[in-house]
Amino acid sequence: MTSAQLTALEGAPYEVWASHTDPDHGMLAAAPYTFLEPKGLLGDDYAAWLLAACTERGIGVVVPGKERERLGHWQPAFAEAGIALIVPADEATQRHLERKDEFLRAWDTAILPIPRWTTFEDSASFEDGLKALKLDGVRLCVKPARGIYASGFRVLMERPDLNSFLKGELYQMSVAAAREMFASGELPTMLLMHTLEGAERSIDCVAWQGRLIRAVVRRKGEHGQRLEHRPDLVAAAQKIAQTYNLSGIFNFQTKDDGLRVPHMLEINARASGGLRYSMAAGINFPRLLLDAATGTLNWNTLPAVRTGLSVAEDKVVRVMGTAELAEPEVELG
Repeated sequence: MTSAQLTALEGAPYEVWASHTDPDHGMLAAAPYTFLEPKGLLGDDYAAWLLAACTERGIGVVVPGKERERLGHWQPAFAEAGIALIVPADEATQRHLERKDEFLRAWDTAILPIPRWTTFEDSASFEDGLKALKLDGVRLCVKPARGIYASGFRVLMERPDLNSFLKGELYQMSVAAAREMFASGELPTMLLMHTLEGAERSIDCVAWQGRLIRAVVRRKGEHGQRLEHRPDLVAAAQKIAQTYNLSGIFNFQTKDDGLRVPHMLEINARASGGLRYSMAAGINFPRLLLDAATGTLNWNTLPAVRTGLSVAEDKVVRVMGTAELAEPEVELG
């Protein structure tokens, strides 16, 4: 959980613990009880350590942020110890959602349409993809089949654009630059797809055992975000939760085409980085999740979603202490 989610649990009838490998991480400052995780633990070793650490402290519900996929098949072991381990779905489903090529290939377009797309893994298949998807007036974009937070995403430009460069447009590159880069080494599986030029939305959801609890639709803008009333996208969220039998906080991204029809881009089986915007709609996502996991959620009195709001983020500074920070050593000569 993030600092914002932990802060939202203040006053809830839960003893909240947080753990991290970094003793200075902000989420540890936001939780009343904390412990440190050993660095470098992954996979089953991490899962075994986490089980022992939670058993030792009497923790009854775990919402992991690390190794969620691998932890998917550890639920029975945690349950045997009396601990509810909340992972968004089983390991195979999480892996399916993380691999964007597999996900798009199997996606039910009756829920939402998707942009035209293909994959490439080398220069030759990149050129094949350019020819197959080329359409007058439509820009293409690339991104890795596995990645988060727009890592590796770029919109392709026919030629270098000085104005975009001067304005600091980080998510654009020329086709020539892409050709040079993709010829330079071995590539992971990459997606090449039509870029939709309409409104971009992020839908934050919380669900339990395939049943949607609440969803908040936010439209991204240059100066903040808008919380919208979109029954069509909430209906899509219900179908997604049911289709993948999701439990937890998850997110999906859409973008409109020229006719303002939203298209599915991806599903993230985790909380989005922008969840704090959606929490301004009056939805306490972590509290609803914990109430559902502990059987105390009243499905008949769920909080209403406030829409029609424009929201923005204020950056804050946290005082970490009064000790002087050590300066990095500089090698001379």
